[in-house]
Amino acid sequence: MRIIRGMCGRYTIRRPGLIKKLVYQSSFEEFSQIRIEPRFNIAPSQSVPVVRLNKEAVAAVKMVRWGLIPSWTKEKPKQQPINARAETVATSGMFRQALARRRCLVPADGFYEWQKLGDPKRPTKQPMYVHRDDDDVFAFAGLWERWKPDADAEPVDTFTIITTAPNALMSPIHDRMPVILSSADYNRWLSRDVPGEDVLDLLRPHAVDGFVADKVSTRCNSPRNDDCDCVAPLAE
Repeated sequence: MRIIRGMCGRYTIRRPGLIKKLVYQSSFEEFSQIRIEPRFNIAPSQSVPVVRLNKEAVAAVKMVRWGLIPSWTKEKPKQQPINARAETVATSGMFRQALARRRCLVPADGFYEWQKLGDPKRPTKQPMYVHRDDDDVFAFAGLWERWKPDADAEPVDTFTIITTAPNALMSPIHDRMPVILSSADYNRWLSRDVPGEDVLDLLRPHAVDGFVADKVSTRCNSPRNDDCDCVAPLAE
């Protein structure tokens, strides 16, 4: 399996209980059956909580694996993208069906990006942790798919995070950032009654206000490290 890496490639859910705050009409019965541990270094190929509409068109929390497998593919692809570009998501064969029918919210309370410093030919990479200054939860714009290798197999649910151009906070760090949706837009993003082309205006850089970027240690470089030390700001 090959995961197509890009920005955003790591994020956090430090206080899982806040996911309920994010969901307006959550199926809490389903949520209560899922034990969600605090996560400080979520990496591709891992299963994490995602908010999507269930059969009754009610927002529900499900555990879904990060790295998209399209529902229409017959064989498990070697490339499983963790990100989709906002500029091409509506036209890409990999994503356009999911944009039309299977949009989701990816709860988070921070994400990592590695800033290149020093010699451009041999730069050092400084991990930066981007989060709200009040450490509240927010949601990335995501797409999900359900893939079955054959008729008798258990379905595999996967997702990807949409990225866009950076805002003023992110531009010194990286040339992309994840799409962070405003809470007022959650319902429109999730709605099956809204065509994919009618939500493209949401795929824009989020406002800088309320977000900060902290230098953190290289402990977050390894997905084996998943603890609060990953997000601890470095002393200046």
